[in-house]
Amino acid sequence: MPNYPPKTQAFLDFERNLEYAKQLVRGGENLTAMGVTAFDVGDLYRAAWVQAVAALDHWVHQEVYYRAILLAQQPDMHKPRRYKEFTIPMELFEEVHHGNTPLDQALKRHLRQVIGRKTYQGSEDIKDGFAIVSDVPLWERVTQVINGERPPAGERLQVKDVRRMLGAIVWRRNKIAHESDRDADDNDNKRPINAEQAMQAVETLQMIAAAILVAVDGRTP
Repeated sequence: MPNYPPKTQAFLDFERNLEYAKQLVRGGENLTAMGVTAFDVGDLYRAAWVQAVAALDHWVHQEVYYRAILLAQQPDMHKPRRYKEFTIPMELFEEVHHGNTPLDQALKRHLRQVIGRKTYQGSEDIKDGFAIVSDVPLWERVTQVINGERPPAGERLQVKDVRRMLGAIVWRRNKIAHESDRDADDNDNKRPINAEQAMQAVETLQMIAAAILVAVDGRTP
């Protein structure tokens, strides 16, 4: 894809985790083609859905850790407002100042303590996470990047459209993870799901994450 920045290690790990989700979808397709009925093949698609959202959550954490450490190691780099306001304990400062712990190790440990338990799945949470390492208006910029990849005559997305796409995927993930994907109108059955829907969810998350990578690196799509 033109104008995309080099992938960070965190993003490469994210893609590998998404590949596991895609393999689950392909496995479900193969079992369906074989006529397997001994269990609900749809559960493989549901597992892929949950795996993909978990991969996104994990990636945001790792990407923020990496970029915050990079900012700390480069004194001449522009520092986002939220980064400059980020507090650290004196104990950490002394560990680094006296050479007892390398800066990257100390900062990553502290970041994990502060934001490690946060969930980065919804659009607002993801925006808050990246605000630590970037001043860009995240979803406005992500929408520009996605539209820049579309054919000239293609439909233009609005910010609300991108956020809605992500929100719908996370909503279904929560239904799968917390309610066994039971149909609210027929609790004896699960909501229908197929390979196309699951693969589309995985690929949409991959597209959005790739656009975030461009957005925070300040590239022009």
